[in-house]
Amino acid sequence: MPTHPRTVNSAGLDGKSHDARKTESGTVAEETDSFDDDLHGNSRAGQHAGATDPRVYNAYDIKELHEKMQEFDKGELKNIPILAHGERLEQGAIYLDLNDREKGPITAQGSMEAQDPHLYVPKNKVDYELWNRLCGEPAQKIGRSETPVGG
Repeated sequence: MPTHPRTVNSAGLDGKSHDARKTESGTVAEETDSFDDDLHGNSRAGQHAGATDPRVYNAYDIKELHEKMQEFDKGELKNIPILAHGERLEQGAIYLDLNDREKGPITAQGSMEAQDPHLYVPKNKVDYELWNRLCGEPAQKIGRSETPVGG
């Protein structure tokens, strides 16, 4: 008895089509490669994302800073922006950590992120006179001579 070759279509023998990759809407769901995250984890780390500004709050919002920074009044504390925890620092930008002011300003690397206990102040968001005071430089006196009169 001769056997005839049987053709099996994509629907299988029973004629019902079922592709495990297809969702209920009939489109093929994208499969995520488990190695993709390992190879390209956070490939945009430290890069400027465009028009979105990082989340910030100000030094006045942190009550512990009121005692640590008594040389600054309330208005000045409100003008000192601090990156919210979880925000990435912009690569190459200058920051000051208010919890380690003695260390001085740092230049951010692309992988850096604002995390506890750091309180990063971006230099480009602070008035230069206020920045100098934050860094411990004395304010310059304008219009006063430093040399004694008659000397």
